[in-house]
Amino acid sequence: MGVHVSASYRLPLAFLPVARPHANTKAERELARLRRAYEIVAKLVIADVVYVPIFDRLESEISAEEAKLSAADPVSRARAIVAARRKAIHV
Repeated sequence: MGVHVSASYRLPLAFLPVARPHANTKAERELARLRRAYEIVAKLVIADVVYVPIFDRLESEISAEEAKLSAADPVSRARAIVAARRKAIHV
């Protein structure tokens, strides 16, 4: 004899999968965070060259994260390619 569950039982919303249109993995979220910071610091560099070392550091960190993603799996590599293409189109 099994456990009977009422047909009217509903899962709480917390258990439902959430669609995430952007960064799914920790590495993708980190890369998105770095890119946002990079854009902000780019504006600061234009205003004052004192921010160039931070700008350079962000460039190297972005490259490192992209390398991690490209080594991770084909889906992550594909997402990185699409994101780079979108960014190139909108520049």
